[in-house]
Amino acid sequence: MFGRLARGAAAVALLAALGPPARADELEYPVKVEFIERFTRFIVWPAESFHGADGPFSLCVLGETPAGPYLERLARERRIQDRRVEYRRVKPSDELATCHVMFIAAGERPRLKQELQRVSGKPVLTVGDSEGFAKEGVIINLFLDENNHVRFEISSVELRKSGLKVSAQLLRLARMVGE
Repeated sequence: MFGRLARGAAAVALLAALGPPARADELEYPVKVEFIERFTRFIVWPAESFHGADGPFSLCVLGETPAGPYLERLARERRIQDRRVEYRRVKPSDELATCHVMFIAAGERPRLKQELQRVSGKPVLTVGDSEGFAKEGVIINLFLDENNHVRFEISSVELRKSGLKVSAQLLRLARMVGE
C-alpha cells in the first residue's frame, strides 16, 4: 500500500534531519508548508473522503496565520494525491469535515477543543504549529527545535481515530505524543 509513498522517504528524512534553520521573517512558514505537502505523500485518505475520482484535495486554513499565503500558493501551483488542490479559508461555523488537511492557526486555541471534536474520527489531517497543539489533539504539530529547525510531533490517539493510513517511515521521524 505504501510503495508509492516510500519514494519520497529520503526527501522527508532530509527535511526532518537537515532542514535549514528557520528564520521567522523568511523561511519558517515556507519550510512548514513544504513539510505539510510532503506529509501528504506518506498518508492515504479513504477513497470515500473524495468526491469522485476527479474530486479535489481540500486544503483548509482555520484562522489567521502567516502560513496562509504559502498554503494558497501551494494550492495554485501543485497537485496533492494526484489531484488538483482546492484552497479554502474556513470559519468555525463551516463544515470542517470536508477538509483533507486543515491547518489550525494559533489564534484558534480558545476554540480548539470544539473545533477538533467536529473532525475527530474523520479523515481530516489536522495540522498546527503551536506549542501544546498535539497534546490537545491536533494530529501533526510543527515546531522549531533548539537550533531553529522545523520538526514535528504526532498525536497518536487522534491519528488512530482519523482512519488515515500513515507510512511507518513518517511515524519514525515524528516525536509521538499521547502514547
